[in-house]
Amino acid sequence: MVELTQDERENFNSAIHCYIYEKPFAPDDTRVRDHCHLTGRYRGPAHANCNLNYKDSYTIPIVFHNLSGYDAHFIIKELANNFKGNVDVLPITKEKYISFTKHVNDADGKKMAKPRAIAVHRFL
Repeated sequence: MVELTQDERENFNSAIHCYIYEKPFAPDDTRVRDHCHLTGRYRGPAHANCNLNYKDSYTIPIVFHNLSGYDAHFIIKELANNFKGNVDVLPITKEKYISFTKHVNDADGKKMAKPRAIAVHRFL
């Protein structure tokens, strides 16, 4: 975790509620400094339980306008052949799709317990 600035330390020490679920801190609550595990940046004060139960989203939505009007199989083929992980499709025909989802591994190639997914949907 990146070292806190003076403002962040003051914010943490004077906080009256958990920034994750907006619940107030009780005098006997354990407060922790929640931070992003990718960047190391401080996000805010949190209850220990809220922090442990907080989950980052592993889905990146990407929207194509009128996806079914294009030959999306070229996109699917490139995703399937050039990046590890499965591709799930919702097809109309062999070459036209309503949506598709690309499951990817983490950056160092290890299989994640919950794979990241890039969900692609048709925008109406």
